[in-house]
Amino acid sequence: MSTIETFRKKFAEIANQEGLLKQEVLVKVKPLTTEQAIGTPERDDFPLQKGKERIIEADFLGSQGQAFTDSFHNFKSDVSGLLGLELSDRFNASVFIAAANAVLRHLDLTDRTVHCRDKEPTQCAPQLVDYLRQAHPEAKRVALVGLQPAMAAALGKVYELAILDLDPDNLGRQVGGAKVRNGATDLEEVADWADILVSTGSTLSNLSMDQIRQAAGEKPVVFFGITVSGAASLLGLERFCPLGH
Repeated sequence: MSTIETFRKKFAEIANQEGLLKQEVLVKVKPLTTEQAIGTPERDDFPLQKGKERIIEADFLGSQGQAFTDSFHNFKSDVSGLLGLELSDRFNASVFIAAANAVLRHLDLTDRTVHCRDKEPTQCAPQLVDYLRQAHPEAKRVALVGLQPAMAAALGKVYELAILDLDPDNLGRQVGGAKVRNGATDLEEVADWADILVSTGSTLSNLSMDQIRQAAGEKPVVFFGITVSGAASLLGLERFCPLGH
């Protein structure tokens, strides 16, 4: 069973236990502008600022959950309707993830479901280095899956670094002393080389998380960001997101 389907199964069990499937309370999902999502960061090269991805935000009884996506529309459904979505569709997957994050936040079963803002995205990067040094002191080679330039710059000062990304505009760029390689064709080679993979949690919504986990094998994978908040809490995935709200 895929990671997102396993997440849905666990979420459905909780929703049933909490009696949410019998309620007609709507989960409302909307896309956010860049400024709404991350404010005015000190850097101008975060993926959100390129406009190819957006954050969608779900609201459930006043609790917010977010997810990155390259498909963005308004959407509303009750919890029961969410469980019937076809998750092989990336828009549906993103909607389900954002909504599940909001519901789980409401139930106090996950946290940091809202993106950091303003100076915080840049402040996050050096904290990633500190986290890896403490949690995985043996790691020397790091594969960054999903280009986050501030993280790449911080990691490249301390580790041997490889970067994978799916955006054609990023391929071949030099960031943090490493050339950005093709995440579709070079994943297995880079995963074999690395001691640890640090992956954007939006791989859950773009449906590539299973390939990353499979390529990593027994090697640790640290997922960062808000998209993976609920799945990390329910499935025991390792997550880094110190400044999420």
